[in-house]
Amino acid sequence: MFRLLKNKISFSIFLLLFLSTAAYSQVEIVADGRLQTLLEQHAAYNQTAKTIRGYRIKVVTYTGNKAKNNSYAVRDKLQALFPQSRTYVTFDEPHFIVRYGDFKTRLEANRDFETIKQLYPTAIITRDLINLPPISEEDLKQPEYYEPEEDSISR
Repeated sequence: MFRLLKNKISFSIFLLLFLSTAAYSQVEIVADGRLQTLLEQHAAYNQTAKTIRGYRIKVVTYTGNKAKNNSYAVRDKLQALFPQSRTYVTFDEPHFIVRYGDFKTRLEANRDFETIKQLYPTAIITRDLINLPPISEEDLKQPEYYEPEEDSISR
């Protein structure tokens, strides 16, 4: 019994010493040069992309003789009700589809959805590629909470 306890203590001390020593290593990454080219192309594409994945409210879908006129009438009504947001009319043969808004999250879309749902009961929230929100002067200003970097702190 004493021998078993002695072995456990010896193992525990060995494990403690092994884990407490700092291990330093150096990693060298060897990669194909084409990988760097692909990464640069991906970064360039992302800088020029003007859309991101988000949500829109699909308000109505029209088909038939007066589909185009009805779609633009709905668009005009929504733009009058919500001048701060964009409304889109697209033609996906044979349908004219009216979509509203550029929302990053479903929760953002849900705010206006409740109002639109009262006017157009067939409205639904759908995933879509949305336009990036415009950057305002306010977005470019320094945030209220700001931590200067350690190098710039004078002592």
